[in-house]
Amino acid sequence: MNRTLVWFRRDLRIADHAPLYRAARRGAVIPVFVFDRALLHHPETGAARVRFMLDCLSALDDDLSERGGRLILRYGDPVKVLPELVRQTGADGIYSYTDCERIYGRMRDARLNRVLAEANLKIRWFEPVASAAELMPYPHYRDWWYQEMRSPMVPIPPSVTVPEDIFSEPLPNLARLDHLDDGKAVPKCGTAEARRLLQEFIAEKADRYYWRLSYPSAEATTGLSAHIKFGAITIRECVQTIWQAQDGGDYRVSNSYQQLVSRLRWGNGFTQRFRYLPQLELRSLYTPFDDDGWEFDEALYTAWQQGQTGFPIIDAAARCLQATGGWLALNFRSRAMYASFLSNLLGIDWRYGALHFMRHLIDGDCPIDHYQWAMQSGVTHCIDKSWTRIYNPGQTAVDRCDPEGSFIRRWVPEVAHLPAGQLGSSPPVSGYPAPIVSYAQARQRRISQLERQRDRILTAPNVVPFVTRLPQDLTPFGADRYPSEVAWSRLPNTALFPAGLDLDQLNLEQAKTLRTWFVVHVDSGAWAKRQRSRPRSKSPSDSQQLSLLTNLL
Repeated sequence: MNRTLVWFRRDLRIADHAPLYRAARRGAVIPVFVFDRALLHHPETGAARVRFMLDCLSALDDDLSERGGRLILRYGDPVKVLPELVRQTGADGIYSYTDCERIYGRMRDARLNRVLAEANLKIRWFEPVASAAELMPYPHYRDWWYQEMRSPMVPIPPSVTVPEDIFSEPLPNLARLDHLDDGKAVPKCGTAEARRLLQEFIAEKADRYYWRLSYPSAEATTGLSAHIKFGAITIRECVQTIWQAQDGGDYRVSNSYQQLVSRLRWGNGFTQRFRYLPQLELRSLYTPFDDDGWEFDEALYTAWQQGQTGFPIIDAAARCLQATGGWLALNFRSRAMYASFLSNLLGIDWRYGALHFMRHLIDGDCPIDHYQWAMQSGVTHCIDKSWTRIYNPGQTAVDRCDPEGSFIRRWVPEVAHLPAGQLGSSPPVSGYPAPIVSYAQARQRRISQLERQRDRILTAPNVVPFVTRLPQDLTPFGADRYPSEVAWSRLPNTALFPAGLDLDQLNLEQAKTLRTWFVVHVDSGAWAKRQRSRPRSKSPSDSQQLSLLTNLL
C-alpha cells in the first residue's frame, strides 16, 4: 500500500485539508507534527499560545481517531526528523502546506527541500487557500480572494489509515516543552469548537458585531482568531458559512456579515504581503523610518507593559492583555489605542510592542500582528495619506470606546469609584500614577517626525529603493531580552521557501504592482456586487478600516 507522510504545522484540522485528503485517497497516511524548539523558543512565543496549540493537537488526534487514524508526534529539527521518518516508515514522500508566517520557518523549509532532494526523497507542497505565489496587483488579489472563497471545500477523508507499527511520542505538557504556565485561561479549541463559535456569532452577535466592535466591554468579537491562527478552521469555511447564513432582511446583520468577511480577507492580505516581503517580520517597510532610529526608555516601556501609564483606558488594555491573552476581551480598537500609545506618544520602536503582544496573545499571528503594529506606528501602510492615526488616550477615547467605563473599571480598580466622565482625565488618585506623557506635546512631536521621514519617500520618483531589504542578520527581534533558540539565524545559507521578492530585480511594471499593496484602495469587487440588493448603511471603506488592528475577528 502507498504511504504518504502528512506534515501538520498551522493547519490542525481534517476538514478542507488538501494534503490529508490527497494522501488518504492514495493509501496509508502518516500524520505527523514535530515539536520544533526554534519555534517553541522563539522570542515572540508565549506559553498560553503553546498551551492552546497543545489542545488543538489533542483535538486533531481525536478527529483522526474517529476515522481510524492517529497523530504521530516527534521532537527535533524537522530537517532531520522528517527525512529519517520517511526512511523508517517507507513513505513515498511528504505532503504539506506552505507557510509564510516566520523567516525561520521559510529557512527551515528551504533547508528541508535541499536535504530531501540530495537524498532523492520527495515532498509536495500545497498552497493554502488565498496564498498566491505570483506577484499580482492588490485589486486583482482581492477579486481572486473571493474566487478562492467560492471554490468548493476539500472533503473530509472518510477514513485515515495509519500504520500501527509507527511510534508516537505522547502529547506533552508545557513543562515538557520548557514553558511555564502564565495562568491565562485558554479557550476550548478544535474544529468543532470553532464551528460552534461561528454559529454562535450568527445566532447571537451578528445584529451587533458591526456596531459594537469598538466597545471592549461589549465582547462582540467572534472568538475565532486563535482557531484560525492554528488552522482548526479555514477562512474558506468561515466565509462560506457566513454567506449561507440568512440576515432576515436586517441591515445590521448584513453589515456585520460584510464586516467579518472583510476582516478575514484583510488577514489573508497581511500574510500575502509577508509572502512577498518576509523582511517585514524584522523591519519597517521603508528604510527612513528605521534609519532615523527610535527612542527607548526602559521605564516608560515597563509602565506601558504593566498598565501604569496614568491613562486608564491604556492601562486597562495592558492589564487585559496580560491576564487574558486578548483573544476575546481585547478587541481591535483597544489593541489599536494601546499600540499607538507606545510608538506615537512614547516614541518607542513598534517592534518592542509587537514583541510584547506576541508573548501574550493567544491568537498572535506574526504577519497580522507585525503589520498592524507598523501601520499603527505610521511606518508601513499608505505613506501617501495626509493623516496619521494617533489616538487621544484621554477622555476622548473613553467617550468613544468605553462610555460607561465598564472596561476600565474591570481592569483598573484604582479608578473604579470615579464617574465615567472622569475616567479619561482623572484627578489624582492614591495608588495610581499620574500620566507619564503629555498627549498634545507627544502628538505634535510625532507628527513632525513622520512628516520629515515621509517627505524623503514621497518626493522620490520610485519608492522601491526605499523598501527595506532582508537583513543579513536574521536574528529575531527580542532575542537579547528573552532566552531563545536562534542558532538557525547564523547558518550560512539563508535561502527561503517560499522565496520572497528580489526587489533589486523588479522591473518598472513589477514595482508598480508591488506598490498597489501599500496604497489606499476603495472597497469594491465581488462582495459589493453581491450585496447591492441588500439594504446597507454607510460603512467604512478599506482605506479607513485597514489601519485598525484586526488580529481579533
